[in-house]
Amino acid sequence: MSITGAPSLMAATPPKRALPTWLLAVLFAGGFVVVGLGIYWLVGSKSSSSAASLSQPSSNAERGLSSSTGGVQHPLLKHIEISGIRFGEVDGKKNVITVAFTVTNHSDAEIPGLAANVTLWSNTRRSDEDDVGKFSFTTDMKPNSSKELSAPLITTKAAVELPDWQFVTPDIQITAPPFSGGSIVQK
Repeated sequence: MSITGAPSLMAATPPKRALPTWLLAVLFAGGFVVVGLGIYWLVGSKSSSSAASLSQPSSNAERGLSSSTGGVQHPLLKHIEISGIRFGEVDGKKNVITVAFTVTNHSDAEIPGLAANVTLWSNTRRSDEDDVGKFSFTTDMKPNSSKELSAPLITTKAAVELPDWQFVTPDIQITAPPFSGGSIVQK
């Protein structure tokens, strides 16, 4: 009883059984993690499938495959890199565009007479309309070396319509040295 003579309400109600605060915090944190991972998985799976469909070349030539090799990838393709792509106009000729680029040989083999056709794509790669242009080159490469080259760019675009270097992706088709299905590069 209280001092005023009224009955106490505190003593009449049974104590409530609640989960400890630390356990509630762990359960809520786990729930947020599960929901976050679910959203990440949904968004990631849709993005990766659309990115994969955008990044797959549409023809054998764009994948470095040759009809003369029966659709087999040229073994040098994984060792050759095209980078540092820059566009320019030939002095005095407004409609002649050149492309300067760096060819890198990442293999331990010397490659005499390396020849390739390169197709440049804008990074969107939605259709054949995103083809920026094409060029070819021939050079001799020493092991683990790089070379700066230039070639005329075959394109339907004007120089001002060409994308910046960071928005261009090269697809390489090696045409020489020829191979008959065996490995050229010794590891």
